[in-house]
Amino acid sequence: MKTPIFNIHDLILVLTLAVCGLLGIFQWLLSKQKALASPLLTGFFVCVGASALCNLLLWNSYIHSTNEPAKLLLALGFALSVVGKSVFLYLYVVAITRANFNLRPKNSWHFLHFVVVGLWVILGGLDSDRLRFVPNSHSEYSWLITNYLWHYLKYLPVIYSLAAVVQIYRYKQQLKDFYSSLSLQGPYWLLLLTLGFALNWSWSLVVHLLGQSVSWAVADGFGILDNYITFLLVNALFVYNLRYAHELLLTRDTPTPKEPEVNSAPSPETVARIRATMENQQLYLTQNLTIEDFAKQVGIHYREVSSIINSEFNTNFFEFVNEYRVKRAKQLLLDPAMAQMTILDILLESGFNSKSSFHRFFKRYTGTSAAEFRKQGGAHTGNPPAAE
Repeated sequence: MKTPIFNIHDLILVLTLAVCGLLGIFQWLLSKQKALASPLLTGFFVCVGASALCNLLLWNSYIHSTNEPAKLLLALGFALSVVGKSVFLYLYVVAITRANFNLRPKNSWHFLHFVVVGLWVILGGLDSDRLRFVPNSHSEYSWLITNYLWHYLKYLPVIYSLAAVVQIYRYKQQLKDFYSSLSLQGPYWLLLLTLGFALNWSWSLVVHLLGQSVSWAVADGFGILDNYITFLLVNALFVYNLRYAHELLLTRDTPTPKEPEVNSAPSPETVARIRATMENQQLYLTQNLTIEDFAKQVGIHYREVSSIINSEFNTNFFEFVNEYRVKRAKQLLLDPAMAQMTILDILLESGFNSKSSFHRFFKRYTGTSAAEFRKQGGAHTGNPPAAE
C-alpha cells in the first residue's frame, strides 16, 4: 500500500461493502418481485459486499491479521463469497425469467461449489498468507493447490455469468413465442447488466492469467479497475431491480408430463385452421393476446401452435400477430371514412398498445412511417421483410 491504512482504491472496496449492505436491506424492504428472487438478489449483494471486505483485509498489509485462525477464516470467507456471488447472480436471473422456478433438489448441485471450496481451503490449510503467496509460506504441494484454487475462483464467476447471459437471451426469444404485445426494455437492460458482470469477471480472469507471466505490480494495476466496475454494476443492478424486474413477463419453457407431444409434421388442415382462426375472428385486435389464449380458440395445445407458427410460417407468435396488425393499420389509414382518426387511434384500433412498437413494425413492413403512408395513399411501400 502506498499510504497508511487506506488509499483511494481501498475506499472503493469500503464503499462497495457499505452499499451492498444497504442494498441488501432495501431489497428486503422494497422488493416487488417473486419471493424467491428477492432473497437470491439479497444473497448476491451480501456476497459481493463480503468479497469486497475480504479483498480489503487480504491485500491491505496494515490491517492484515497475524492470528492463524483469523487468517484461515479470511481465506475461507473470500472463497465462499466468490462462489456465492457467482451462484446467486445466475439463480436470480433464472428466478425472475422462469415461471414457477423453485430450488428443487436438482438445483442443489450449484451449492456443491460452497462445499468444494470450503473443504479445499480447510483441508489444504490455505490461509490468507498462502492466498497472497507470501514468501516462505508455501510448500511445493500447497503452492500447487493454492494456484488451482485461484483458477477455480476466477473461472467460476465467468462461467456462471455467461450462463446467465444465455438464460436471458433464451428468455427474450421465448417471450416472442408466447406474447403478441410486450416491451423488451426490461430484458434488454437485464441482459446488458449481466453481460457487464460477465465482462468484468472475465477481465478479472485475464488479469489473473497475466499475473502468471507479468510482474505483480502490473497485474495489480490492471486488477484495480475490477473494483471500480463492480461498484458501478452493483448499483445499476439494484436500480434495475426497482425499476424493471417486477414488470418482466414470465414464460414456460419446460413441458410437464401431462402436456401433449408436438407433432413433427402438422397436417395442412391444422395449419389452415391456425390462419383462419386468426383472420376470421380477428384475434390480432386483442391487445394483450397470448399464445395460450389463441390456442384455446384454435382448439389445440399452445405448444403445438407455437411449433407450427415457427416451422410453417417461419416466424414466432409475436411477429405473426403483429404482421396482421400492420395490415389492419394499413387498411384504416387508406380508408376515406377513417380520415379523421389520428395515428394513435389507428394503432389502438389495430391491436397495438404501444406507439413505439407500432411505429417499429409499421416501418419494417412498409418501409415508411404511418403518417407518410397515409399521405402517399400507400403508393410507395416496400415488401414486408422476413421475420426475425
